[in-house]
Amino acid sequence: MPAAAVIGSDAEDLHRLAELVGTTPVTNLLLRATSRSVATRADTAPLHFRLMLPDVHVVAASALPYSPNDGALRAARGLNTAITAGFVASIGPARLVVAPQFLAEQNRPYQVIQYPQNAVPGRSIWANPFHPLPESIDLPLRFGDQSHQRLDPGQSSLTLTLGGMEVGAATENLWWGPGIRNALVLSNNAAGFPHLLARPARPFNTPLGVIDFDAILGQLHESEYFDHDGSNDTRSLAGGALSWRPDERSGLQLGASRLRMGGTAGHDQMSSLFGRWAFPTAGFETYFEWARFEDPTSLRDLLEFPNHAQGYTYGLQWARPVATHRTFRFQAEVSYLEPSASIRLRPVRTSYTSIAVPQGFTNRGEVLGAAIGPGSSSQWLAADVFQPRWHIGTFAGRIRYDDGTLFGPLVPELRRQDVTLLLGLRGGANVRGMGISIEYTDAARLNYLFQGYIDNGLLGTSKGIDIGNRVLSVTITPAGRI
Repeated sequence: MPAAAVIGSDAEDLHRLAELVGTTPVTNLLLRATSRSVATRADTAPLHFRLMLPDVHVVAASALPYSPNDGALRAARGLNTAITAGFVASIGPARLVVAPQFLAEQNRPYQVIQYPQNAVPGRSIWANPFHPLPESIDLPLRFGDQSHQRLDPGQSSLTLTLGGMEVGAATENLWWGPGIRNALVLSNNAAGFPHLLARPARPFNTPLGVIDFDAILGQLHESEYFDHDGSNDTRSLAGGALSWRPDERSGLQLGASRLRMGGTAGHDQMSSLFGRWAFPTAGFETYFEWARFEDPTSLRDLLEFPNHAQGYTYGLQWARPVATHRTFRFQAEVSYLEPSASIRLRPVRTSYTSIAVPQGFTNRGEVLGAAIGPGSSSQWLAADVFQPRWHIGTFAGRIRYDDGTLFGPLVPELRRQDVTLLLGLRGGANVRGMGISIEYTDAARLNYLFQGYIDNGLLGTSKGIDIGNRVLSVTITPAGRI
């Protein structure tokens, strides 16, 4: 097996499937990170060193960016590549994971709506024009007009085991919650950020159940395509997540998380509750995450408007054998981050934006949480067949982008919802010690950036501006280790 399982990788997906069908005990999948998945030595060797052979991830998009949950890779139009390599070293209680990424992004031209250059405050022409103050966010529609090549620290970490605790520093991604496509608070949609961490070396067994947690203190960075103020390019991020299950064999897992972001002009926060319930004897699991992006002002406010500024993800998986050594799996997931119904009575801030911190809940121009982005919703279905050495499947989905801005002043009078329809094929195989996975997506982006045009001025009819987009993703992962 590889030296470490990266969030969202085939290795992680196959592990979750094994839990679903009962061939592997159910583990805690509510708190995920590469450093958590690194195998520990069973012997007492004082020094252990293991190479991580190069992992290559390539994304090619024909017309528009489509790069959900790709970490530091900002896969725009054209050919995009992320290569990860490094090593894992253990010396006594210390463990070092060095897993930098080399990134290359072609970033071919595509149409955007530029940020108005006469607006106050002034921002880059590539900054998101739909989210000026007060609902501000650092979410560029395009990362400049040049290709990019850069080196990112990637999924690196240094941890030290002290008694029953593990402390350290890392730049790796953290995924809090059980979601497969969308995690509402922290995911691998954006680049990992430098942070200090503390967590149990092993989950605590207590009379009340098994407890695990993450506590972090980190720093977020502004993208190169936001504002012209160098004094607020970094922000602090502090928070934690807690998970609980009745015992180590239980398929029930519950958890909660909270983040607090601080900038030069103030702070902001968001919180979530989540859970997963797996039934291996039935080959079934269901999971949820519910988040609130604004704290209630009082107990009365919470009871009167419990759904104010909320978002949620709900999903399920079902698997069953269909032949000898062959398993069928069905997946479904829905996420909803659009403005709550309480908007009829009071303002609702778009998710991930902020009044106090202009960059919002982002790192280097990408959302920390759900890949669909602020004010959006999505539905996802997938079906796959697995054999020991290969798997193949199909999927379909729908994303409605940033619906909270539909009636903003920047959107033309011919307002149309920006919707993407997805249909695709995916598969993977082990070939001569290499894991190869391929995903092809055929997407139709309807009413791109809410744009429409008059088809018949006399009758007043209109049509949206629709763009077809084909995306091919190939990942090659060494199955062995040195």
